[in-house]
Amino acid sequence: MKRFHKTMQSGMTLMEITVVLLILIALAGMVVPYVGGTGGAAMCKATDATLQAVKQAIMGGKAGPGYYADTLGYYPATDKDSSDYNLKYLFGRGSWDEYNPKTGVGWRGPYLMTGISLADKTKLAANFSSDTYVHALADGDSIVMDGWGRPIILQVPTSCSISTNPTDCARLVSAGPGTGIGLSDADIDTEIEDNERAEVRGDDRVLFLKIPDPYDKGNTSCQE
Repeated sequence: MKRFHKTMQSGMTLMEITVVLLILIALAGMVVPYVGGTGGAAMCKATDATLQAVKQAIMGGKAGPGYYADTLGYYPATDKDSSDYNLKYLFGRGSWDEYNPKTGVGWRGPYLMTGISLADKTKLAANFSSDTYVHALADGDSIVMDGWGRPIILQVPTSCSISTNPTDCARLVSAGPGTGIGLSDADIDTEIEDNERAEVRGDDRVLFLKIPDPYDKGNTSCQE
C-alpha cells in the first residue's frame, strides 16, 4: 500500500506529459474546424432567415400587408417617382404620405424594428460604394445586418431579361461570408444589371422578391 501511494505522489514523467499534450493538440485540430463550420452554417442560416423577414416586411406575409401593398406596388424608396431604393425606407417614410385608413394607402411603418445606423460607410468593402452593385447607401442610414455583420441591400434593376417589367427582378442581397466577420471582409458580387447571368453572385446570399430565383442552383448551401 505504501509503495502504491508513493507511485501516485511521484507525478507524471516528462514523456507522459508530452504524450498528453500531443493528444490534446490532435483533439483541438479536430474540434476547431467542426466548430468553425458549424458557426459559419449558423450565420448563413441566420442571414437567410433575415432575408425572409425583410422580404415579408416589403411584400407582406402572415403579419399582414407590407410596404409594397401599402404604396400600391412600389419598393422602398423616397417616393414613387424615385430610384433611390434603400431599405432605410422600411424605418422612415421619406416623402410618402402617412397611411390613410380610409384609402388603405400610404406609409404605415416602421415595417421592421431591428435596424441600426450605419456609422461609417468607408469601412465597407469596395463594391458597397459602387452604383453598379448598390443603388444608395450612406452614413446614418438605418440598415439590416446579415449574419456576418454587413448590410443587406435592395437591388431594383432598370432592365430585366426574364420579364417585361424590370422591377420583377428586384432582390435582396447579402455579401455572404467573405473572409470573416465585419464591414470590410466581403464585397457585394451581384451586379444590379446582371440579369442574364444570375449565377454570377459569388458567395452572396440572394433572395428575389417577386419571382423565383432564375438561377436553378440558387444560393450556395449553408453547409458548404
